[in-house]
Amino acid sequence: MKSIVTFLFICLLSMAANSQARKFKDFIGNWEITGEQKATLQVIDSATIILTCMGEKKVISNYKIDFSKSPIWFDFSTTDSSGVVNIKSLVEIVGDDMIKWQLFIDEERPAYFSSSKGELFYLKKSRATTILASN
Repeated sequence: MKSIVTFLFICLLSMAANSQARKFKDFIGNWEITGEQKATLQVIDSATIILTCMGEKKVISNYKIDFSKSPIWFDFSTTDSSGVVNIKSLVEIVGDDMIKWQLFIDEERPAYFSSSKGELFYLKKSRATTILASN
């Protein structure tokens, strides 16, 4: 009896671990930063990611996403008025419609989210709206 209980416990742990596995498809969508700051992250496909901040669109290039890490490591480059900026970040996909995202510009990324480093944002997935034509 004890071995059956142990086997069931291991199966439940395995199922829970597999349900937490995230893939790039979970990242695709339009994400809006919640709160006062107006910014969006648009993940169209594996070739096109756009960050919009203060009305300025920045194409994310040379990105690397490591889904084997927890939280996910998302490193990328973008260009601003001073040139190329390399950014390291941590991402946690919280459910189907929320992302926790911490950016580290010109500083080392810790292994986990930090209250003393970087900028922390929560992004909510935008829902597609349907416009009905009237006759």
